[in-house]
Amino acid sequence: MKKLIIILLILCIVWSLNADAESTSWYFKPSGNERPVCYGGSDLPDKYDCIYLGEDTKTVYLTFDAGYYNDNVGKILDVLKAHGAKAAFFVLPGIIKNNTEAVKRMAEDGHLICNHSYSHKNMGCIESYDSFIDEMTRLEEVCYQYTGVTMSKLFRPPEGAFSENLLKYCAKGGYTPVFWSFAYADWDNGNQPDAQKAKQKILSNLHNGEVMLLHPTSATNAAILDDVLTEIESRGYRYGTLDEFDSAEAAKLDTLREYQKQGKIFSGSNTSQKVIALSFDDGPDPYHTGQILDILDIYGVKATFFVIGCNAESNLDLLKREIDDGHEIGVHTYSHTAMSKLGKAKLKDEITRTAAIIESCGYTPTLFRAPGGELWFDGIDVANELGYTAVMWSWRLDTRDWAGVSADSIVNTVLGNLAGGDLPLFHDYNPKNGHTVEALQILIPRLMELGYQFVTVSELCAL
Repeated sequence: MKKLIIILLILCIVWSLNADAESTSWYFKPSGNERPVCYGGSDLPDKYDCIYLGEDTKTVYLTFDAGYYNDNVGKILDVLKAHGAKAAFFVLPGIIKNNTEAVKRMAEDGHLICNHSYSHKNMGCIESYDSFIDEMTRLEEVCYQYTGVTMSKLFRPPEGAFSENLLKYCAKGGYTPVFWSFAYADWDNGNQPDAQKAKQKILSNLHNGEVMLLHPTSATNAAILDDVLTEIESRGYRYGTLDEFDSAEAAKLDTLREYQKQGKIFSGSNTSQKVIALSFDDGPDPYHTGQILDILDIYGVKATFFVIGCNAESNLDLLKREIDDGHEIGVHTYSHTAMSKLGKAKLKDEITRTAAIIESCGYTPTLFRAPGGELWFDGIDVANELGYTAVMWSWRLDTRDWAGVSADSIVNTVLGNLAGGDLPLFHDYNPKNGHTVEALQILIPRLMELGYQFVTVSELCAL
């Protein structure tokens, strides 16, 4: 009987894993001008914060899947510009490499440049997180290399093929999956739909919060888009952009800005001086921290290390070296548990416990960074009450080195969003296959060539 139970448990686990990995396809059930039912009404897309249908307001989100270029793409861009409509373009390497100026124009016109994967294969069957990240970052690197544009972290799976594993990989890597609530068969250039029928189909399915998927290479779309947009506007709709979807995040950002004004949180300086503060989270780590310290020493760069108490306790020699080398040390809690999960009392204990470990090495910390950059403002208040300045990082300067992205991706994230007074985020506790060390060897001399000086976070705060 015990053997039977064990076998059944194993089968359940295997079934569960296979279910997570099973590829499926996105779909919606049209309901005229009423809001459609998407993916059968399943809560799976919402579980992973997928974008596919906006709030029940008169807003339309225009999105285009752009794998290559023809004259219709330019015509589409002209119409969008004439209507002041901003869209999201999900691009592939072909259009970036072969029609670079078109992608540059998309960005210059205010459209979002988004990820459609590097190879346009069935991403529902992606084998691993590493394979997923490779697909994402290879395209990001091509985009930055050819256009100088840093891609949005919005991702549309090719042909809408996905699995729960893919959605998990998106969440882990910081990408937002984007599907749609309306699309029609417009992609086959050899079998284009009749213009009048296509226009009727689009408008007869217009609905509140619509995420509209079109292909800009379609001759039919190029012919009818001006009329379609004119009619959409006449019905009282506005054009939204996908980056406005998360109202909760927008509210957090508003509160963050208020806390910044009050001096409760610091995330970079508005100075015009060419200064930058390198910050590292999650160490000390016996594999990476020493290598990073060696590189900083070679170039005479001082940085700020936000240490996890349990890691510092286990690697006191590295903590002492950070201090002896003149670097700044901040508190990153003892266990790296989210502040909101710890609660105020436990958070206070973790901060003071970590500070005591740092102080045992002859250094008194004054900075605190929340695990994961969590904006739990009760926790920020706890840190402030203990006398710490709460530190985030500059917007768009999370290098995501913790996810194992390539050195080029790390470098491009910093250089592609660079301004005076910036505070990028790195990690000295990384996967063994992480590329932070390699990236710093490229990035530091490049920043020096650009005339940047390196300061600690506290020095940046004082500017």
